[in-house]
Amino acid sequence: MGLLSQLASLNPDFPALLNSDSGIPGVLITSQWDNPDFDFHYRYFWPWAGTNDDLVTGSIQTCLTKHWVIKLKKNKLKAFQSSLRTGMITTELLTDKVLIYGEAVTVFEGELKN
Repeated sequence: MGLLSQLASLNPDFPALLNSDSGIPGVLITSQWDNPDFDFHYRYFWPWAGTNDDLVTGSIQTCLTKHWVIKLKKNKLKAFQSSLRTGMITTELLTDKVLIYGEAVTVFEGELKN
């Protein structure tokens, strides 16, 4: 079984995770990927936030980008999230921020008023 299928098939015991420590923001698994289309892949579980498996929100990629830029010695990276709803994201580390590129689906819209 390859790394991608191993990540995709992970099925944590979410009740046990929730009972382990309420101060944990999530559990992250990541690996470099020997695939010409992607630099790394990952999965992020965060039942403490109200959903078990991150749905490719773009939130964890900021930390991952900083990690993989150092490891791979390049500033623009292609990532694949092996969650139940898979996703592909390109990230780029600038001096003071991480840019995230990819396709997205609008889930809701709103307007802020004073």
